[in-house]
Amino acid sequence: MGFPCLWSKEMEFLLLACLRRLMRIEQKISRSNGLAAGMYSGLTYGLKEARGAHDWKNSAVAGAITGAALALTSEDASHEQIVQCAITGAAISTAANLLTGIF
Repeated sequence: MGFPCLWSKEMEFLLLACLRRLMRIEQKISRSNGLAAGMYSGLTYGLKEARGAHDWKNSAVAGAITGAALALTSEDASHEQIVQCAITGAAISTAANLLTGIF
C-alpha cells in the first residue's frame, strides 16, 4: 500500500505562476534600487565637484532629489507622497553622512 501522489500538475502550474509573479516584483524592486543608488551617487559627486566641498548639505540635496524620484516611480504618486519621500531621503542621507565619521 503506497502513499497517494502529493504532487500534481495543478500544483506545479500554481508554483510556476507564483515564481513568475515573484520574479516580476523582484525585477521592479531591483530597478528602483538601481535608480536610487545611481542617482544618489551621481548627484553627490556632481554637487561635490560643483561646490568644492563634501559635506552634509550635498547629502541632503542628493537624498531629497533621489527620494522624490523614487516616489515618482510608484503607480499612484501624490504630491504628499513625493514630499514625504524627499524629506525622508534627505534625513536618511544626512544622518548617514554625519554618522560616517563616528562609527
